[in-house]
Amino acid sequence: MGNRIVIYKSRNKAFVIIIVSILLVTAGWLFLQIPDKNIVGWSFIILSVLCLIFGIGTYFDRKPYIILTGKGITEMSTIRDEIEWDAILRVDEFYYRGLYFIRMLVERDYKPASVRPTWFHRFDKLYEKDGIKAIFMRIGFYEINSIKLAGFMQKMIKADPERRIELLNNFRSYY
Repeated sequence: MGNRIVIYKSRNKAFVIIIVSILLVTAGWLFLQIPDKNIVGWSFIILSVLCLIFGIGTYFDRKPYIILTGKGITEMSTIRDEIEWDAILRVDEFYYRGLYFIRMLVERDYKPASVRPTWFHRFDKLYEKDGIKAIFMRIGFYEINSIKLAGFMQKMIKADPERRIELLNNFRSYY
């Protein structure tokens, strides 16, 4: 992989979801043993089946979700177009309604066809006043946490092209 880092969904997090689904089905079965708790028992069992399906799907999902190269970053689920490091003004971690995001701020006129408005309409209006555009990447079930990825991206923004290659080559040893 040398000069390219690919980030996938986390198998460890998927395994935890699978274990939780097994615990939920056990709890549901125990509630079914109590005569007046059939609805609660079946609710737990249905929830556990949905968690199991999600956990197994996440465990075997090997699609790349974020690709980091010396030129830029590509987020494969919504943007699908590489955003150059030089175009990113600022990167930070963003926590909103129980979800972790990476917020990248780029100039307003940067690739207008690929950088669409987000579902954070209020934030889009605030950033529009300053002439910048925010791009949000949800990080929830990926192999890396949002704080480490935001820190790495900040280093990549500040680095020159030769240093970026060095950072990419040493990515797994630091993170």
